[in-house]
Amino acid sequence: MRNMQHLIKKLGKNKKGSIEGLPLQLMIMIIIATMGTAILVGWMGSIDSPKHIGSVEVVSGEIILDGNSTSDGAIRIYVSDQDGNPLGGATVVLSGLGVTDGNGRTAYKTTDSRGYAEFEHLSITLRGADIGFITVNVSMSEYGENNTARVAVIS
Repeated sequence: MRNMQHLIKKLGKNKKGSIEGLPLQLMIMIIIATMGTAILVGWMGSIDSPKHIGSVEVVSGEIILDGNSTSDGAIRIYVSDQDGNPLGGATVVLSGLGVTDGNGRTAYKTTDSRGYAEFEHLSITLRGADIGFITVNVSMSEYGENNTARVAVIS
């Protein structure tokens, strides 16, 4: 019992704070750095890759005007995400050649759940040329914009 009390007193006087020769402050720093790294790696693993509009396809082809500026043909647009899945809820706006809807307003639609937007009864002005192009502008929150598709208009 006396040896045990002597050992406890001896340990109580040891103010170096080391564990098997390694200073206690260094051990604490290593533990904190390890935990911080683990937290950062875990946080970074939960970040999703950015979403974007994968493709915009003009399904209906070109528009052929019959001498006037009104088209009875339909323009059908298909929009998909980066994985090729249909992108419902995207806004599709047609621009160029003075294109408007049947009421003289900007021609725009929202894609349905299958990724399609269809435009009918458009007013188009093709001045002094036999061919022109309408640009298809697609945008959606969190997906960005895409304006790579065009529709040929032939007189």
